[in-house]
Order: sequence, then structure tokens, then C-alpha cells
Amino acid sequence: MIAAAWCAGGMPSPARAAIGNAVGYAPHPASVHDFDVWGGGNKGGRTVLFGRIDNAQDISRSLDLSDDIPAAALYDAALRRWGEDTDHRLVGHYCAITVTGPRGLRLVRSPWTAPPLHFFTSREIVAASPLLGAIFAAGAPRNIDWTYLADQLAFDHHDCEPVGWYEGIGRVPLGSRVIIDGADWKLDRYYDPLAVEPVELASDEAYVERGLELLDEAAGACVAGLKNPAIMLSGGLDSPLAALAVSKHLPEDQRLPSFTFGPHPDWDGWEPESGFGEEREMVRRFAAMHPRLEPHFPEERGGHDYALRELLARTEVPTANIANTGIFHPLFEAAKAQGCDAMLTALHGNFTISLDGDWAAPEALRKGRLARLVKLAAAEEPEHALPRRILSMAVLPHLPSRLQRAIRKRVHPERFGDIPLSSLLSAEAGAKWRKKSDARGSVSSFESPPIPASREQAIRAMWASADSGEDLDLGMERLYGMAHRDVTAYRPLFEFCHGLPTDQLRRPGKDRYLARRMARGLMPEAQRTEVRQGRHNVDWHARLSARRTELLAQAEAMRAHPQLSAILDIDRMQELLRDWPAKTPRDPRKRLPREVGLTRAFTTAIFVSHTEKRNDF
Repeated sequence: MIAAAWCAGGMPSPARAAIGNAVGYAPHPASVHDFDVWGGGNKGGRTVLFGRIDNAQDISRSLDLSDDIPAAALYDAALRRWGEDTDHRLVGHYCAITVTGPRGLRLVRSPWTAPPLHFFTSREIVAASPLLGAIFAAGAPRNIDWTYLADQLAFDHHDCEPVGWYEGIGRVPLGSRVIIDGADWKLDRYYDPLAVEPVELASDEAYVERGLELLDEAAGACVAGLKNPAIMLSGGLDSPLAALAVSKHLPEDQRLPSFTFGPHPDWDGWEPESGFGEEREMVRRFAAMHPRLEPHFPEERGGHDYALRELLARTEVPTANIANTGIFHPLFEAAKAQGCDAMLTALHGNFTISLDGDWAAPEALRKGRLARLVKLAAAEEPEHALPRRILSMAVLPHLPSRLQRAIRKRVHPERFGDIPLSSLLSAEAGAKWRKKSDARGSVSSFESPPIPASREQAIRAMWASADSGEDLDLGMERLYGMAHRDVTAYRPLFEFCHGLPTDQLRRPGKDRYLARRMARGLMPEAQRTEVRQGRHNVDWHARLSARRTELLAQAEAMRAHPQLSAILDIDRMQELLRDWPAKTPRDPRKRLPREVGLTRAFTTAIFVSHTEKRNDF
């Protein structure tokens, strides 16, 4: 882990020791411009780097350096040669801190995927690290930003913004640099995700071949340095394709352990029309086709707050925007017990190989391709008449987002109120959020347009979504002592898929068209053509049912907290728990406040409890 810190008059020895304990390193023996610097691999250099550079060999050869040069030293040399073009040339998953002068730092995160990087600046202290614990150890105040917290509970996530959960502590967004000069800092968004080169190949088959080549390249970069990786395996498209790509890079006699969770034994079996909740049998059938896979199905025991306090101790950041993380812990526990040194995923598959080109209908209308538009609309499920499908698929997405919301509120008043249906903000807090969000033109993620008007709008949404969860990933790594890597989060793969012709991603009646063709012959046909998607939290009703008494008491204890009781509607939380349906409710008005609202409220409260060192809720 890495950190850099400066303190007026010199960093006190207890603070220096506390930072070193947080990051797991002693400070470099020679300070750089009065900064104390922590991190391996570049002692005496001005840069420390955490993560990996996937094209390190190409970069080192371009700089006439040895292939085994540490990543931090390689980055430092590249920065001296190429300056601000460095991060365009490097491909990887990294963040870096470079000391630029007295009280000066250059902070950077790689595009599309990177570890977190937090910072604090004042006249007395300048500090930066992926770990908030190191920032606090340097002397930064540990004060929750309650406005930010309320926004998160409204699903207004501030992705791509240099702000975070604590007052005065910023974060570096993806593909950005923060230049610090004492108490002052500025943000430079050096990477433009919309600057995508169109991809034009000779045939449909050529696109599939290139997609498989890049996935293979991504897998090779992902497993570099690992000895016994495991993978989270679902019954979908992305993780099975990633698993096969990873297997090619393992020794011939080595099997790839996979880990899959299943629903709670008391699950009542309800699934939304667009999803399925039981994936284990699909995984078994897929693994039967590929003997090098070694499937495991750990026992279910992960509720919404399972191991959350242990995770918070490693991250100091809540999971309110990814509330139900508990289901993932048993997979890591089982992999650790098997001696695995990494857990691989394919979490960014929907942004790469499974990108479904859902902007196809608006694009067809905009370009006057009316015959294609009619075919696209006609191929959709006939819930509504064809003219209405065309209006909703192609015309509505071109309207301003606030107008779209107003129309949807008129058509579906039960789903679109003043605050998101899944939020349990109090009336006062919800009104404050709505007034503020309307003034700055932001919308809750639950209110964002369901169909993007263009490729560019889709990429912006993906970019914002990608800029979240990095603290959670790092926390899981630290909690289990295992690397946590996404095979599909490879920049060349993002850029290839985002540059594809729309008809390589979606055709009438054929979504996720690239991934489905990549999977041909590699998985059971029923799995390859399945249009529903796995739902990880489909059994929420069973999980919460057994804990209602405990949660009612927890909500009552939260009432005594001045900020939480002002932000959350405690009365409604308790009412939802008391008036508990016997089975999973189908009506979104009854389901979403319980499924999403309650768990987000309780995980947020646990974050507050951890941060304030309380034990009453």
C-alpha cells in the first residue's frame, strides 16, 4: 500500500508510525521535499504506485529499461520521458502518488478501473493514500459528510466527482489527476471515455474473433503473478467466458476453482420476469463441458450486513451504493480455505463483451433508418402496441431527463414520486435533496433514463458507474489477503467494444449480440440464449424475515442519533418491518422499500456506528 504525507513542522513520530501501520510499510528512509512517503518498489524515488501495469513489458522496452523494473520506478521513468502523456500510454489498474515539490503532489488513477485514492489538504497537513485510515492517521478530521450521505440514500452517487464520505477529504475520480500545491488543488480529467475510435472489421466473424483475442489478452494480464486464482462463476455469459479465457493461461494440469452462491433455503421461489435467482444448476452444466473447472457452492450465510464491520475496519467507507455485499463473503472465505490467492470476476462484462447497444432504436430514429427502427421495436415483447413501443424506445430517450421523469411519473405515479421509491429518506431530507438535485440538474440513478439516446450517453453512464466500488474491492482484498481482479476490466477491451458498430451489439430480437456469438459452442445453448439475468439478492425476503425483531430494535436505537433520525424515516422503517408480507411482494411499491430501502438504511447506520465508535446500533 502507498501513502504520502506532509505536516507543518515535520510529521510527528506517532503519526508517522500510525500511517506506516495502516499501509503496512515503514516510510522511505529519505524524505522527498519534506514529504514522508510509504510504499514498496521505488525507495528514494519520487513516485509510489499501487496496482499493476498490464503493458509494463512494452513500456520498459520503450524506455530501454529492464523487464523486471518495479512498477513505481517504471512509472517514474515514464513520467520523466513522456510527462502528462504517460497515463495514456500505460494500460493497467493502478493509482500513483508523485511528489512534485515542497507541499506538492501529483495524484492519478488509471482509466476505467483503478484502486481508490483519497487526499486531504490544509495549511498544516497534506496527505494522500488509497486508505482513508492513513489519511486519518496523518491528522485529517474524521467527520462524516451528512449531506453526501443523504445524497447516497437518494441514489445520487456523485460518481466522477472529487468528493467523498468525509468532510474535507476528496477522492481522485477515474482517469483523472489531482495536482496538489499546499492547501490548493485542481482536477485534471485527462482521459475522455467518449474519445472512442470506430472499429471497422471485414466481417461479422472478425468482430467475434477480435473480441475473443482481447478477452484472452485481458485474462493473461489479469492472472499475471498469480499462482492459484479462483473465479466467481454465474449462470450468465460473462463470467463463464472469462473463466475459459483464464484457464488457457494456467498450467495444463491446474484446474480453476469457481465459486457460486445460491439463494437462502427459505426462499419462496419468486423471480422478477427479467431475472432468475438460482444459478447453480446452470454452473454445473457449464462445468461439465469444461473439466478444468472445479465448481464450488459455499453454504449460504451472507445477509446484508454479514462481515460488514470487519470490512469497514479495512476501508472506512460504507457500501450504501452496493448495500448487500454480505452474499459475497462466503465465496471469499471458501476460496481462501482452498488456498486461492485471488478472486477473479467479470463484473464489467456488461460494459464490454456483453454491451447490448440499447441505444440502437434512438440511433435508428436519429439517422432516419425507419425500417430498422420498426424491426427493433417489433422484436420486443408485445406488452404494448407497436406505436407506443416506438415512442418509448426511440422518441422518449431524446427528451431532457427531467421531462422524461415527468412523463414517467404521469404514466406510473406509483413508481415515481418526489423521492425514489427505494429510498427511506425522511420527508424533510427528501425535500431538501429534491430541491438541491433539481437546482443542479442531477437525478437519482433510479430516475435516470432507462434507454440512452446515444452511444455517447451510454458511455457516460458506464463511466459514472465504473467510478464506484473501488474501496469495496480493496477492502475485500485486505480482509481476505487475496487479490480481487476483474477479467473484463481491461482498457483495450472497453475501447474495442465501445467502438463497435451498433449492429454488432444489438439486432432485432438479439441483445448482447457480441457475447452470445463469442459463447457459441462454449456453453449449453439454453444458457447462451437466456435473455434473463441472474439476480443476486432475489432471496432478500427470506433473509430479512428471520431478523425482523432484531432490526426493529436496531431502528429504534437509531432514533436517538440526531443526524440519522433526521435523515431517515425511522417510523416508516419500523412500519415496513411490522407489516411484513408472508411472501416476496410483487408490487414494486411494497417490494422495493423493503428489498433495497431497509438494507441500505441499516448498512448506512452500521457505517455511522463504526465511524463514531458506537455499539448501540
